[in-house]
Amino acid sequence: MLKIVRVDVIDDRMLDIELNNGHLILFDMHQLMIENQNFASLGNHEVLEKPKTDGFQIIWSDGQNLSLKRILALLEGDN
Repeated sequence: MLKIVRVDVIDDRMLDIELNNGHLILFDMHQLMIENQNFASLGNHEVLEKPKTDGFQIIWSDGQNLSLKRILALLEGDN
């Protein structure tokens, strides 16, 4: 089962996500913050706040979260 082992912010709006299989995902949050009102509040900061992970999702201090399943679906083009 895929899990997130690490998440960092690079280039202000880009997430660097490391999975337990060694793969890395560079995920641009910019479009998601524009298209999805739930994530718009994350854009209120000049630089995206560093989130945490529980292995299954990425979690920000304001309660926003983004699951690995959703990230993979977005990367495949499934909205």
